Amino acid sequence: MKTAIVSAAVCTDADTGSYFELAERAGRACLEQAGVSPDRIGLVINAGVFRDKNIAEPAVAALIQKRLEVGLEYKTGRVPAFSFDLMNGSTGVVHALMAAQCFTGTGELEYALIVAGDTHPSMERDREDFPYSASGAALLLRSSDSAGGFGRIYAAQPDSAVAPTAWVSLQEAGTAGRTALTISAGGGDPLATAAEVVQACLAGEGLDTNDFATGRAVLLAPNPEPGFRERLAYRLGITSAAVAGLDPVVGDPYSAAPVHSYLSAADQGLLDTARAVVFLAADHTSAAALVYRPLPLSLAVPGSTGVLQIH
Repeated sequence: MKTAIVSAAVCTDADTGSYFELAERAGRACLEQAGVSPDRIGLVINAGVFRDKNIAEPAVAALIQKRLEVGLEYKTGRVPAFSFDLMNGSTGVVHALMAAQCFTGTGELEYALIVAGDTHPSMERDREDFPYSASGAALLLRSSDSAGGFGRIYAAQPDSAVAPTAWVSLQEAGTAGRTALTISAGGGDPLATAAEVVQACLAGEGLDTNDFATGRAVLLAPNPEPGFRERLAYRLGITSAAVAGLDPVVGDPYSAAPVHSYLSAADQGLLDTARAVVFLAADHTSAAALVYRPLPLSLAVPGSTGVLQIH
């Protein structure tokens, strides 16, 4: 048994700066679009990093699970849904997809929900000292006998110790530690690291540039710096038409970027013929990629992507 992506959604509503609220809205839209009730979800994984008031305990996944009313009570024949945080910077969603498949791919769970996104802990929008755009995102996965599921993860990160890229200086913040945050992007080259990871992924999964030229494969690109999608396509020798990126207006949604790119690919019709979807996440310190193989074309409904974007 494998895993299939059922639906996806993002929320960039401007009326709130709360990650919890944005993630809840995206998660609820994701479930409603798929016609799946919250009590059928067996697993919730949060891959978001920056959250309201720097809350550390309880797990953010549990707080979002409660908001969505997912598996909160014991019922005959089942236990409450399991939830946990999987924070790995910008690559959290990619690792969460693999973690979720460990449960859905065995048939142990029917549905799993992944949420991601980031906001400044002060919940103020458009702060100049916060480089990431506020959003919430969600992916709904399910066990499937016919989907190809996900391949292995290909990742790259520095061999040596990495300097902190986000922290709260308690000495400087004083009593405002709950709403303080310092961000340092890091000194790495996201383009070089991403290209290295994608090349390893394509070689390991039996894909080549011709698959992108013919529409059989699509690459989902993040946006750690301006022009990243176009420069990555050029570096890889892949037609830029097969690389789905983010609208420049969106900026860099950080942990939610893979979901934004997935929706972008759906909007462009790239998922209609793709037999391999390469999820890529990258920042200035690390990158990760894995291939998702959706339902065979013979089972796909023409023009139906099963994804939703809300604003």
